[in-house]
Amino acid sequence: MSKLINKILLIMSTILILFVVSFSAVFGYLFFQHSQNIESSRLESTALSLADILSKSTGNNPLTNIYNANVLQLVNILEQGEIWLVDKNTLQIVGSRFNPALTYDQLPAQAANDLQSILNGQNIRTQTFNIYTQPHYTTIGVPIYDNEGNVKGALLFHSKMPTLKFSWYDGIALMLFCSIVLFVILILLLKVLLKKYVLPLEVLNQFIEKILHHNYTSHIKTKASDEIAQLAQNLNRLSLYLQNLETTSKAKAQSDNNLIIKTAYKLHTPLKELKHDIQELAQKKSNIPESYLKQMQKNIDKLDMIANNLLDLSQLDNKDFTLQKDLLNLIEILQDSIKAREKVAKEQNIKIDLKISLAKEIILFTGDKNRLKQMFCETLDKALQIYPQKSDLIIKILEDDNNYYIYMQNNNDEISVEHLPEMFPQFYQTAEDDTILNSIELKIAQHLASLHQIKLTTEKQSDKYTIFKFTISK
Repeated sequence: MSKLINKILLIMSTILILFVVSFSAVFGYLFFQHSQNIESSRLESTALSLADILSKSTGNNPLTNIYNANVLQLVNILEQGEIWLVDKNTLQIVGSRFNPALTYDQLPAQAANDLQSILNGQNIRTQTFNIYTQPHYTTIGVPIYDNEGNVKGALLFHSKMPTLKFSWYDGIALMLFCSIVLFVILILLLKVLLKKYVLPLEVLNQFIEKILHHNYTSHIKTKASDEIAQLAQNLNRLSLYLQNLETTSKAKAQSDNNLIIKTAYKLHTPLKELKHDIQELAQKKSNIPESYLKQMQKNIDKLDMIANNLLDLSQLDNKDFTLQKDLLNLIEILQDSIKAREKVAKEQNIKIDLKISLAKEIILFTGDKNRLKQMFCETLDKALQIYPQKSDLIIKILEDDNNYYIYMQNNNDEISVEHLPEMFPQFYQTAEDDTILNSIELKIAQHLASLHQIKLTTEKQSDKYTIFKFTISK
């Protein structure tokens, strides 16, 4: 569950970091713009104050006559960049430190236009005079009035905007520090909350794993009332339901098994009596044709085999069933099984052909000899039932690097899909299952193969199931 916690923490951390970076950028931009506006307003207020002082102190006298006496003194006191005075009538410019002889005609067109705007009574803020002052200076231009309120000149206040870089850095650093502290607090808080709500999911996961292993003894205890607690309660109910269902299923399976055993045992007695009666009829040479007696004997033998198969199947389903395993040659067991079914094959005019394609004609295998022979015999019985008469039953033994393979197939591909329900009725329940007795052989073979870790399957060929395949690991 720690993977889930780490994943949630990573997602939340990424979101928080993106938010902090974005917010820092927006905050820095707004902080810089706002600071610039405040400083510009302050400079403009200073320029207006200076212009007002000049208006009152000069009256109707020319500005340039008293520049050195009054304005320069103010500049020295304020220590603010440069102050230029421009007389409206003469367009004489005084006050430039770096260009004392500067005249109106030397100004660039944009600077001259800005100066005319000031002389027309407008307040302006511009940087068109930078070539005559210091780089990055901002110029605040305001008009100067005479006693009658007419514009008699212009005051150009050149000042460098105070550097806000360090203030901006300090602000960003402070905000980042606060963000980091907040980030740490949020991560710790988030981790606590996740453990509170995610760790119960780990408990639920462990509980479900126990259910999957058929362990229904444990239950989840919770005092909460949230959705996770409701899920825990539902899982407790599910565990109880599955426990009851499994108990009921086992009881039913045991009951069915007992019924099969009793039925099979009860069949033995009448079958023996029927066999005895038929033998007596055959000895007394009754009027019943001999062919009828042989057919009756054959049918009774089939019923007897079915009863024995039922007993075998019940025994295999018993949990106490064990195998007596020895080191064997699987090919010899297969050959013995073929010999045991040769008589039945001859009666149906089916020729059994064994083909071995191995580096060494031996397959060493640890298993129960009798049960392995029964596995092959049951499969051969089913093959002989469904393969047509006057055909060949070909048995091939092959190998690769990992497995041995035993194939049982007929030579004319006449097993159609119609026969498939007879082979595996448990997978075909669309119609009433009246073929279960005919499928007992294959069920027994599959069960015995599974007990020996052998895989018994059928293979599809030309849309027809014709091959029984045993896969044995090396």
